[in-house]
Amino acid sequence: MNVLICGATGFVGSAIMEVLLQKGHTCIGGVRRPTEANHIAVDYLDATELGYWSKRLDGIDVVVNAVGVLRDTAKTPMKLLHHEAPAALFKACEETGVKRIINISALGVDSGLATEYFQTKKAAEDTLFSLSDKVNWLNLRPSLVYGENGASAKMFRLQASLPVHFLPMGGMQEMQPVHIRDLATAVANWIAQPDAENLRMNVVGSEVVTMRSMLDSYRSQQDKGKALHIPVPGLFVRMAAAVGDYIPVSPLCRETLAMLELGNTGDGNAFTELLGRQAMGVSTFIKGIDGEDRE
Repeated sequence: MNVLICGATGFVGSAIMEVLLQKGHTCIGGVRRPTEANHIAVDYLDATELGYWSKRLDGIDVVVNAVGVLRDTAKTPMKLLHHEAPAALFKACEETGVKRIINISALGVDSGLATEYFQTKKAAEDTLFSLSDKVNWLNLRPSLVYGENGASAKMFRLQASLPVHFLPMGGMQEMQPVHIRDLATAVANWIAQPDAENLRMNVVGSEVVTMRSMLDSYRSQQDKGKALHIPVPGLFVRMAAAVGDYIPVSPLCRETLAMLELGNTGDGNAFTELLGRQAMGVSTFIKGIDGEDRE
């Protein structure tokens, strides 16, 4: 199939493209600055009208929306990137005859937590779910996504390698990280189904862990001994998050802290069924079951 991948140079989009190319699909990457022969120019800040997308959807069978940002800034406004541009894309797919849409959303968007990240992701979902039955869709809500080149994975691996772990509120926040290969494989499996049905699902790994136990696992997989755990009181974490609001490159701000405190776990039965096997878990992300390095 001919697949347009929006956000093809990002962490999630590039992994999906790699797997789909391996499966024999023709992939076109929608990116701001094309650098490859199979790239087309898409400026998502200007892509909020149906007409913008129509010519870019000519000959496309499947669209993957993997555009996402963690922080809302003047250069990366979530309202445009997470909601308005995808909404226009989805409606254009319906009008131009694109048969399938895959949307990468986020676990927790239906929690009621009123962060800009969740609200804009949920707004795009609402548009997707409102499309007519001319279009089939797959809506994925991933937990924390692990991959060798993922920014958060690099940060956590580095933190795990240190002999001292400073843990916000003791690091007892629960999460269910998923491996990027499993996410991409699920996308490929759904596309391969001749009569694929509309699906919305949590994309989660097989292990529920705390931040503390996740770091301990990553450290063990790096063949390092136990680290010293130092809990950071909530007052200091919230003060740091408030400062982070004014530092766009900081992964910690009041919104990301609120999402961390919420937790990030969910029922993975539908994801397991689509994968056709159990998803990988944190304890095998760096080293496989046989103990050999994955990376």
